[in-house]
Amino acid sequence: MKDLVITVKTLYGFEELLKDELKELGYDKVELLNRAVQLNGGWEDVYRLNYRCRLAISVLVKVKSFTIHKEDDLYKEAKKIDWTSYFDVDKTFAVKGAVFSTMFTHTQYPFLLVKDAIADVFREKNDDKRPDVNLKSPQVMFDVYIKEKSVVISLNTSGVPLFQRGYRQEVGDAPMNEVLAAGILRMSGWDRKSTLIDPMCGSGTIAIEAALWAADIPAMIERSHFAFKNFKSFDAEAWEKVRSEGNQRPVKLGFDILASDIDGEMIKKARRNSRMAPIGNMVTWAIKDALELEAPDDKGILICNPPYGERMGEEVEELYTSLGDLFKQSFLGYDCWVVSSNIDALKNIGLRPSKKIKVFNGNLECSLRQFEIFAGSKKYDNSQEDEDGAPAKPRGVRREKRQREEKVIPESSTSEEVSTSKYGATKSTYSPVDDQENGKQSEKENESNREEKEYNPTRRVISTIPSEPRKSAASKYTKAKSAYLPVDDDAAVTPKKEETEKTESAEKGNDRKKDKPEKPRLGASKYGEKPKFLSRYATPAKDASEEEEKIEKSQPVEKDEETKADSTDQYEDKNQDSDSTEEELSLKEKIELMKKSRKEE
Repeated sequence: MKDLVITVKTLYGFEELLKDELKELGYDKVELLNRAVQLNGGWEDVYRLNYRCRLAISVLVKVKSFTIHKEDDLYKEAKKIDWTSYFDVDKTFAVKGAVFSTMFTHTQYPFLLVKDAIADVFREKNDDKRPDVNLKSPQVMFDVYIKEKSVVISLNTSGVPLFQRGYRQEVGDAPMNEVLAAGILRMSGWDRKSTLIDPMCGSGTIAIEAALWAADIPAMIERSHFAFKNFKSFDAEAWEKVRSEGNQRPVKLGFDILASDIDGEMIKKARRNSRMAPIGNMVTWAIKDALELEAPDDKGILICNPPYGERMGEEVEELYTSLGDLFKQSFLGYDCWVVSSNIDALKNIGLRPSKKIKVFNGNLECSLRQFEIFAGSKKYDNSQEDEDGAPAKPRGVRREKRQREEKVIPESSTSEEVSTSKYGATKSTYSPVDDQENGKQSEKENESNREEKEYNPTRRVISTIPSEPRKSAASKYTKAKSAYLPVDDDAAVTPKKEETEKTESAEKGNDRKKDKPEKPRLGASKYGEKPKFLSRYATPAKDASEEEEKIEKSQPVEKDEETKADSTDQYEDKNQDSDSTEEELSLKEKIELMKKSRKEE
């Protein structure tokens, strides 16, 4: 039967690697899925994929797919399947899978519905007998995958995950997944003909997987339990045919696979695990400090799984720094690969990685990094490499300052020039543009401006004539210095003649004011005089000559002093601004001078 839909599940990021592996096994038509690949085949193909694939987690065979609209639809559709045709009532079973749907509030509830449907079908067809459920080690396992309303129910032909090879009897505190180890070997580009070194081997997973792959020994050669053996469709002859494929015994490789660890107990466990796998002496085990190793050849692959420090509670930053020194000093010509979940510790290696690949070791998200060691390789400070993405700098060497290239602007600049930036010429909407007549400057002025100010190539400097300082505020009584505005002291300076004249006239005015009786400023009308505030509405004073003629006609010449006083009083009443003393005195002086000149005549 070649019409089975087979889905092979794998780890995150291993889809392309698994596709290449299936191509080596003779399967060309493979469709890539999320953490899985899919192909068509028969039961013999199912057996072969379980037995030969090193990157597979499980092999599923599709039973039925359908669409649901509510929770009860899952039970109804699952009950339509003839479960008695897949396994017997005396077998234990379990239902597992993955649910990505908002229809179910609990992710385990769909599995219970399918389990109830299987049990009810067996009760109806086997006189109320039903198979038992065993979640830890079931003989038959079913997979349920739900994405929104789409449901796919499959047979899990592998049972327990396929990374349980069967040869690893003892492990350390933080063992590596066997599928991850096989995937790292493929990612490293190892040609299975050159030296491979694992300086921190632990329980020996990487070295054992490398030996099995190099000798073409099936990954599951030591595993005896598979779920497909408990199905009614199991074909023993096809299984034996598949088991006869591949190599069953260790071979001479012609190169070294070196595995060492500083812990002697871990080396004992690694050796025991290697005896369970038929690899013989293809791996050389040794108790050594990784920081004291020397490269046996000029070229090879080094794969290191150092302590992460997260599970074991160790301070590993110094260890990672020493690893970087070891790679640079002792492994020139090697490709060194390091996998760890401690990203901060990986930065302490100090070498710039050629590749960074995200992988998962169990539930731990890890980073697999490649360091190509060439002659003259430098130590790099990549402590901030992942944060800002900036290129790393050599450790202990300061990065040279970048010198900005100065742009040359022609001397004869016109108003059509615009401000330039590092991205090109742009016309600013805020900076004013001078007219052609006012914007032109002579060469001498340009040179003086360049000497006074530093030239900025990214901005056009507009020279302006400095404006005059604002004069101080002045009241109608006097010129006072404002507390908020600057005072133009130079403008306040007047010639000496004007000052002397003003001071003399002010003194005369003050003396006359002392002789005069004080008059009320407001309410003066009740005393028979015109109020002061109405003087601004009075008719303008007549010309000085007319006033003089009136005075001469009305009064004799002998009463000069009285005339002066009367004219002065009359002038003060008609004046619009009573406080402008200086102007008043100047008019009086003119009248007196005119009178004196006429008397002399």
